[in-house]
Amino acid sequence: ALGVRAATGGAPAPAARSAGGHLAAAAPGGMLTLLDHRQVSLASLRGRPVLVWFVAGGCASCAASIPAVASHLGAFTKAGTRVVVLGMYGAFGQDRQGTAALASFGKAAAGTAFASPAWTWGVASEPLTAAFDPSGTPDAYVLLDAAGHVTYHNSVPVSTVGALLAHLPARTTGG
Repeated sequence: ALGVRAATGGAPAPAARSAGGHLAAAAPGGMLTLLDHRQVSLASLRGRPVLVWFVAGGCASCAASIPAVASHLGAFTKAGTRVVVLGMYGAFGQDRQGTAALASFGKAAAGTAFASPAWTWGVASEPLTAAFDPSGTPDAYVLLDAAGHVTYHNSVPVSTVGALLAHLPARTTGG
């Protein structure tokens, strides 16, 4: 199971109730560097559901999962869920060469779907990677609700995409 830990101190993140009444851990904070080199906080993505997915170069399951997720980008968009694909800290480097390596990896696996506005690519900071994946295993993901609470977590989307899609929030009329 994916251990969600607070970015500082390693204590478990506080829990809250999700819309479905299930216990949902508050997602930790942390920074990421987008492919255009802007640094943003994970908290800045709140306001709509977000899939946060950690990948690494040389990860065969990541390379296989990217086209699987790409083929379902329409479902994420319909559910109002942003897909954020993050290179794990240390997997690509934290500088311009690292973001270029992540982009190259993503383009090779996703093909023309890489350019879709339905997903965002970036490199995770060390605290962000450690908070969501302390074991350092790539191809893990968490689904966050609009308030930033973890509602689902799993790994290897090529094998678990059906379950992931089943956990996407239902769009309400006008939403």
